Amino acid sequence: MWWFAMGAVLAHEALAQDLFRVDQPDVEGALVSSHRGSLLSSPPADLPWRMEPVPVTDEIVGDYAPFSAGDVLGAERWHSAGFKGQGVKAAVFDVKWFGVEISETELGDVETHDCFSHIGCTEPMDTLRPRFSFEVGVHGMACAEVIRDLAPDVDLHLVRVNGLTTFENAVAWAVREEVDVVSLSMSFFNDSFYGDGQVAAAVEELVEAGILLVTSAGNYATGHFHDTFLDTDGDGYHEFPWGSESLPIDLPAGEGRVATLQWDDDAECGRNDLDLVLLNRAGNRVGIAERKQDREAKSCSPVERLDAFRADSDWYWMKIRRDHGVEPVRLNVYSTRGRVYRSMAEGSVPEPGSHPRVLAVGAVRADGYLWNQVESFSSQGPTLAGLAKPDLVAPDGVSTSVYGPDGFFGTSAAAPMVVGAVALWMSRDPGLSSFEAGDALQRIARPEGALWEALDPAFGAGRLILGPPTDSARETGCWGRGVSTGWFGLWLPWFIRRRRQEAMPGWMR
Repeated sequence: MWWFAMGAVLAHEALAQDLFRVDQPDVEGALVSSHRGSLLSSPPADLPWRMEPVPVTDEIVGDYAPFSAGDVLGAERWHSAGFKGQGVKAAVFDVKWFGVEISETELGDVETHDCFSHIGCTEPMDTLRPRFSFEVGVHGMACAEVIRDLAPDVDLHLVRVNGLTTFENAVAWAVREEVDVVSLSMSFFNDSFYGDGQVAAAVEELVEAGILLVTSAGNYATGHFHDTFLDTDGDGYHEFPWGSESLPIDLPAGEGRVATLQWDDDAECGRNDLDLVLLNRAGNRVGIAERKQDREAKSCSPVERLDAFRADSDWYWMKIRRDHGVEPVRLNVYSTRGRVYRSMAEGSVPEPGSHPRVLAVGAVRADGYLWNQVESFSSQGPTLAGLAKPDLVAPDGVSTSVYGPDGFFGTSAAAPMVVGAVALWMSRDPGLSSFEAGDALQRIARPEGALWEALDPAFGAGRLILGPPTDSARETGCWGRGVSTGWFGLWLPWFIRRRRQEAMPGWMR
């Protein structure tokens, strides 16, 4: 499609790794500023800086999807009953809005907001003119179409968020404009080890304003590994649990980001300096990430980002080398495009889905939704901070006009399904807040396993369902069945859920 050619033309202008963050607003020469920081095209000489955290979209495209979002969840019953998301203000935060005119989609009447062009997000987006090559694509349009399909009358806003700085601007805009619910099908990596950095600070602003953030849990269950650095032979290389100093990774041919490595030095950057090395099958080095981590340096951050050219689709070997430091130190490896040997699904939910007051959504294939297991790539908890995630799972593999017959897969597709469902519930019960609607959807979710058992770490509360449009949120019990009459009917759902909710994080308890 023509927008991929446009992306190639733009590639010389700026890549994600060419952007630099200073935690100070209104720095001279900034591309854009927020109330917390500034985005620069080159590192400053006199201020501490780090690489700008740029979000990664959590979509998978390329398989046939016969169902629309509304078909999978039976939304037509709600529409026929007059509940279409009216009176609800929803926003989609996304990086990829560039490649098609909105008039060519099925979105209808929407407003757009460019948080890069203006700190107040007051200018509309020009969806045919991206600034950076990594913005080219229609992922945001697909997320918005899923919400529109479920909640056709929702007041829908499309917001350009291409990094941490614009995310902060978008959050401030949402608070000012009294948005009800935000859909964000993207992940930030390496902002903090336990999810308590500046992405989390922006999320807290939404929470304090009563705005529910619904996020994709991530597609990294097969691309994640975490461990504690171990070097018993003293050669400087990490020893993996299977007795090797190499972590095999299955990678496609091409050029670009292979993996990121982060270690638990947020409180004292520079205490350890780890490097990430990539070898091919012949044992030749094809890539290395070895930024100097110095306590006195202006750019110290406990993360390495490995980029490499791969001539062939094949298995490669990653090695973790320590330049200096002390044992032990926890480390975390993510690959957004590779399959890691002995990958760890647990702990693979990145930010902001790992935040305790975000509703993180895993993915289950729409075709056979009520019986399928979660998608193999769907990220799982507990998080590195010990929180149970995801909170809920929802269908992926749905049709959209922008992706056509290829379908829209990944936790990216699942998250806006929940946003659409929240809008339907709020339009039926106008007194509900978005948090109350999200809580209700988790209460009626179809669980994996018996109700009295602990939450399944892959499913959270269970599969998203809408329930009958005639039940109110305060009358709905197990699997959407009304339990509003009789003491036993009220008491039993509370009792069997009590056991499950002990493992639930955050606001839904």
